[in-house]
Amino acid sequence: MKGREPFGYVVGIDGSKITLNLKDTHRGHFAAHRDGISAVTEINHLFGVEDGTRILVLKVISLNFVEPKEVHKGISPKTRIEPEPLRQLNAVVVGYIERSQGVLKFIPDSLVSPALGAEAFPLSEEEISAIFSTTNPNFGIVLGYNPRSGMSIEIDLNFLLSKHVAVLGSTGHGKSCFTASIIQQILKKFNNPRIVIFDINGEFLEALVPYKQQESNLKYTEIGTNFKIPYYALGRYGLQRLLLPSERTQRPALNFALDHLPYVKWFPEKKGTGLVDDDSPCFFDDCRSDGAQDAWDKLQELRLRPEKKDVPAQEWPHFGALACLVAESYSLEMTQNGVRRSDFRYGNISPLINRIHRLIDDPLFNSVIDINGGTYYESEIPLSWQKESQFLIDYMFGKKETEWKAHIINLRKLPHDLMPFILGALLELYASELFRRGQNNSYPTLLILEEAHHYFRQSDSEEYSSEYSAYERLAKEGRKFGLSLWVSTQRPSELSPTVLSQCGTWIVFRLTSENDLKKVASAGEWVERLELNRIAGLPKQQAIVFGVGVPVPVRIITPDANPIPRSEDPDFTEWNIPKETP
Repeated sequence: MKGREPFGYVVGIDGSKITLNLKDTHRGHFAAHRDGISAVTEINHLFGVEDGTRILVLKVISLNFVEPKEVHKGISPKTRIEPEPLRQLNAVVVGYIERSQGVLKFIPDSLVSPALGAEAFPLSEEEISAIFSTTNPNFGIVLGYNPRSGMSIEIDLNFLLSKHVAVLGSTGHGKSCFTASIIQQILKKFNNPRIVIFDINGEFLEALVPYKQQESNLKYTEIGTNFKIPYYALGRYGLQRLLLPSERTQRPALNFALDHLPYVKWFPEKKGTGLVDDDSPCFFDDCRSDGAQDAWDKLQELRLRPEKKDVPAQEWPHFGALACLVAESYSLEMTQNGVRRSDFRYGNISPLINRIHRLIDDPLFNSVIDINGGTYYESEIPLSWQKESQFLIDYMFGKKETEWKAHIINLRKLPHDLMPFILGALLELYASELFRRGQNNSYPTLLILEEAHHYFRQSDSEEYSSEYSAYERLAKEGRKFGLSLWVSTQRPSELSPTVLSQCGTWIVFRLTSENDLKKVASAGEWVERLELNRIAGLPKQQAIVFGVGVPVPVRIITPDANPIPRSEDPDFTEWNIPKETP
């Protein structure tokens, strides 16, 4: 380590903890070398220790004074001994640097140990660059900048996105700007990326306007304005996720309704449903007393239609037809006195029917979900759940032949109380479609989930826990099908623990809530308690990064987005502008 003066030496090894004495000539703060002057006592600072042909890299974890019996001060041959406190530094080994074919390479390894008495030196810029810069410049993305030196910290995009990414932090500290800067770099550098953005607040379009010059670059969909999701395009899995039926009674009735929905039509005047070739409705959802025998006969005929491979209807019925089939399939029963609708059995499924009615009557739901029926996918086989769902997934998330590079899905018109159900249904459908296609028919996709706590919530209800965990398969298994999640949230404590635990790289901005910090500590094995305490004091636009995407935990200043997303702080100087008099 030529051109550098040692600032300390190893005096103790206790497992992974290394203790060094700091030389008194430096007073334990800075060390000079050929690249300049480096701080050596800053928490989380990296330095090197000689170890033969390689350099061990250590990270500072704490500092302290000890009261030795004597301290040797190198002033003159007649050095006198003074009882002065000795500065000590505690550190852990994070890896080592070696030279291979003339190039420095960093290997993460926390099990190696230095020799007693080995001297510590500041790292040069070349060595720091070997730790934090990617060895593959074609896939390098600037993650941020060193707060002290300003040196850029690059990361291999494959390392970053090979496991899911969690971006956490309080509102107003730079999550959206950081995400936008990464998207902008990807769009500039790569030829055929695939990025899908769930934009909860409608703020990302302004950040990506320069890329909208060509239709093939950027696709923009505003749910509820230029696009409505047809209810039938959500498919069997999506509708089950949306309606959350109970397992014992409601799910069998809903499954029957979904299986036979393509063989009925809706009569809007009478709010009832009948077979495709009927002139009047025979199925109703209000458990009326009349017409039970006719409904029973038609129901038996309906059960046989899929088996006979009868041609289904040419268009999907109104969403209300689902409630009619649920009600009749479960409440109709044969008794000694003939067929009747059972009030008791109807009571078991009435919560599901009420949920369907509430959605039909909710204008906010109707503004984003098309409940009127019809057709969405033109195919030779009419009314195919799979074809309808596949077309919706291709529209939202793309396919191998898709030309656009990024798709912004503006979700600001989705009502927040329905967002977990609607987006949960869409993600459940996407998961099912991914697994159906298989690994050979997938295309690498980055799915950015802004404010993910709105729809990746953990459920307190045991009844619905299985449904809430169903779409978590995206987090657990989506990686195998080319999907990388970018989960951004200001409340990690409200997020599903399954989703958090599957994230490989964590970018954590300022968090102050004790519950949020506990979530970070429990789900991220790379973060130490000391670093956790420092998260609460991070300034704006600074974050701590740890996980598989970076070789060692590092604090960064995040890069600026240009242009920035529409997420700036409110400007209260307008209060001082006088109003114009009419």
